[in-house]
Order: sequence, then structure tokens, then C-alpha cells
Amino acid sequence: MTVLVNKTVLSWFMLVTIFVTMQMMDDVESGILPRANIGITNKLQNLDLVFHCKDKVRDDGFRALSPNQRYKFGFTLDILLNHTLWYCRFGWLDEIHYFDIYSQQRDRCKTCEWFIHPNGPCRFVTETETDICYTWNDKGPPLTLKPLHSLGRN
Repeated sequence: MTVLVNKTVLSWFMLVTIFVTMQMMDDVESGILPRANIGITNKLQNLDLVFHCKDKVRDDGFRALSPNQRYKFGFTLDILLNHTLWYCRFGWLDEIHYFDIYSQQRDRCKTCEWFIHPNGPCRFVTETETDICYTWNDKGPPLTLKPLHSLGRN
């Protein structure tokens, strides 16, 4: 009886391990776990767009797009907490902006196509519907750091 229980526990443990591993692997299409695919197109006239997208554990790296060029990437969604969040920093010339490129709470698209404009990103909906445009979610200028020995005094 003990051997049967141990085999059952081991089998369940192996299944859970496989499931969790597949959840964490971005490039594996399991057919079981939902994925989101993101497309980013540079709609800045005559300007190159540089950007860097990541979530709290994964980093897609730095990218650059010429005008009207498109980049795409994908990831597995969090099915347990429904709290997948990918954010990007976008830059051109002297401007830098931030935007949550995918929020599982906001976005319900499996393929989200984003057009990056100077005033903010717009998400393509359908050919017959108007794109949904957002403002940048910049939180103001970066904080200036003071030397450690100043103890916050001027």
C-alpha cells in the first residue's frame, strides 16, 4: 500500500512540476496555458524608436525600430492570479515615456497590436472600430539622488 501511495504522490508531483515549468517558459506553446502576443509598431514620423520591455522577472531587452517597423514578442499569462503586467520604456530624441504595454486586468486581447505615437500608444481593435489610445503613464521626472554623506541635507 505504501508503494502505491508513494507512486501516486510522485506522479502528482511530476505533473505539477511540468505544469509550473511550462507556465514559466515563454517560448513553449503548450496548448494548455493561455498566451498573449504583443506587436509594437513605430508611428513616429521620421524618428527611430528605442524601447525596453519587461515584467517583474523577465526582460525582453532593448530594441530599436525605424518608422513603420514592427516588433513582436509573447509570453504566458498568469492563470492563477490574473495579474500579468508587462511595461515598457520608450524613447526618441530627448523624450522618454513609460507605458504598461500589457495589463491582464485591462487587456483581454490574445494578440495586442500597439502603435506608438508621440502623444501615447494606441491599441488596434478591428478594421471597423477606432483604435483605443492611451496617454503615457509617466510618473514625473526621475528623483535626483543625493550623496550618502549628505544625510538628506542641502
